Amino acid sequence: MRISLPGSAVGAALLAMALAGTASAETFSDINTPGSSFTSLYGVLDVNVETVTHADAAGDRLTREKSGGLSNDRFGFKGREDLGGGLAAFFALEAGFDLNDGTQTSQGTLFNRTAEVGLASRWGALSAGLQYTAMYDILLHYDPMSFSPQYTWLPSSGSSDSMAFKARVNNSVKYVGHAGGLTVIGDYSFGNDPASFQSSAAYGAGLEYRYRGFGVGLAYDYRNGAINAAGLHAKTSNWSASARQAIGPAVLMGGYEHYLSEPVKGASATAGLWFGGVRYAVSPRVKLTAAAYYQQAGQSGVSNALMGVLSGQYHLSRRTDLYATLAYAGATHNGDGSYTAVGVTKSTAFMAVQTAATLGIRHRF
Repeated sequence: MRISLPGSAVGAALLAMALAGTASAETFSDINTPGSSFTSLYGVLDVNVETVTHADAAGDRLTREKSGGLSNDRFGFKGREDLGGGLAAFFALEAGFDLNDGTQTSQGTLFNRTAEVGLASRWGALSAGLQYTAMYDILLHYDPMSFSPQYTWLPSSGSSDSMAFKARVNNSVKYVGHAGGLTVIGDYSFGNDPASFQSSAAYGAGLEYRYRGFGVGLAYDYRNGAINAAGLHAKTSNWSASARQAIGPAVLMGGYEHYLSEPVKGASATAGLWFGGVRYAVSPRVKLTAAAYYQQAGQSGVSNALMGVLSGQYHLSRRTDLYATLAYAGATHNGDGSYTAVGVTKSTAFMAVQTAATLGIRHRF
């Protein structure tokens, strides 16, 4: 839904939302597309009923209503102003919430998903604020489940979210450039620490080439921890390589993500995540997805884990669809503190195997 609003109306709408304490949204940035100036309100509403096994230490089954199955619930504002001469200003403000109870995803933070402003021209787009990282932008095109909350192990990779690359960063500057089928992305997040420029800083880069139904992407993500009294900080990094190919109504995709953690004290830790799958359009209304994720731990005594997912969507319209998802996960160990079978919340890591199923509805506006 696109609502063109004068500047004063936008300010009034944002103020009303802030006072109401409601939150959620996601970032679209069609910033390099020429066109007239606009301001748009958009959002996604996604809720389902989920049943999951081994939901507590006694092995009980949990059946619940849950927010966000294929997409996280959000609403937001985005806008573009044509400045002439091929230059445009753009912004995006996006907030996340839980549809099943109406609460903010991040208490006390309204636009917790995106808050950015920038300039775009034929040379690319440069923006600042709370933004998605280069690795997030690249891998989104190659995860068969498209980062769906139920179920993928990207971006909160694998069975342990300590392996996750940064999906978004505060205090960041970001560049996105396009040349034919090539996309280049770079981001840097300031730590804003007077003690050290590198304390809590992060940066990343991505390179993607798309030609017709083929695509290949490389990405890198690096972050520093906060500096300690000895002037040291922990370091973590991720890199990924992925590809996709359309074959008729099917799209094959997959890749690999590597994680490295270098703490201030103790040994370094590594892990790898293999992922792949296929999306198949049975008809214009029916879409099927099959995906698999395998996390390979780099340390002895830590679980390797595998998750398989089957998902189906039925599109009632361009904006509304019904969906069902099944997932099964298993681990080589249990109770080592690193394994969550389905999803990425450690509170469900009670057994070496876990299954889950959802039935839901999603509406986009």
